[in-house]
Amino acid sequence: MNETLRFEASSREQLAQQFEDSRRNRVLCLEWLASVFAAPPGYDTVVSYRSCELALWLDQLALDPAFSAGIARMQAALDPALDDDTLTARLGIGFGRLFSGIRGRDCIPPYESAFRGDGRLFQVPTAEMEALLVVHNVVIAGGLAEPADHLSVELALLARLIAADHPAARDLQLRIARWVPDFCDTCIARDRLGFWAGAAMVLEAIIDHDARLMQAGARYFIPA
Repeated sequence: MNETLRFEASSREQLAQQFEDSRRNRVLCLEWLASVFAAPPGYDTVVSYRSCELALWLDQLALDPAFSAGIARMQAALDPALDDDTLTARLGIGFGRLFSGIRGRDCIPPYESAFRGDGRLFQVPTAEMEALLVVHNVVIAGGLAEPADHLSVELALLARLIAADHPAARDLQLRIARWVPDFCDTCIARDRLGFWAGAAMVLEAIIDHDARLMQAGARYFIPA
């Protein structure tokens, strides 16, 4: 084989592998963020964030400059001065105050309807997301009793579409980019513990990165 052709073939294979690795990383990151905003971490999850698999996951994400500040904020919220039970309870209260209807000035409804139109829940975005879930044969897990326009539902669907390399992923990315940055900014401003503020910073970095890539006509890649 001509050396030039061999080099070009090798380069194509490397690029294909790079794309596949990036897509897999993006799917993992979106699935993780969907879980972060779906429910407060339970005891076992808190233990994992402090010393096991999820601790390694945070350390790996922190290597990316785009994510490092957000991950640092999440790690700081895993206060080493507290025992696991106390921290689990603290994060549970924090999640409820922010997202679960324990009303107050810090409450942030994690629904697209709350950030589009007049801000009322169960509006057009809910119906649109319900239709999308039907089209893609997705059922909301029984443990998440939330409307279809919940942030975690949209992120989980996006992860699924990206994993399948489905062309509808781009439209959902654009949809998410229309409201989630406002949600993230509000979360960053109101989360006193910093755990979800840090996650919002990571999510915002992903959305910003994807927006720049789409403007350039490129596809989704995890920030390098």
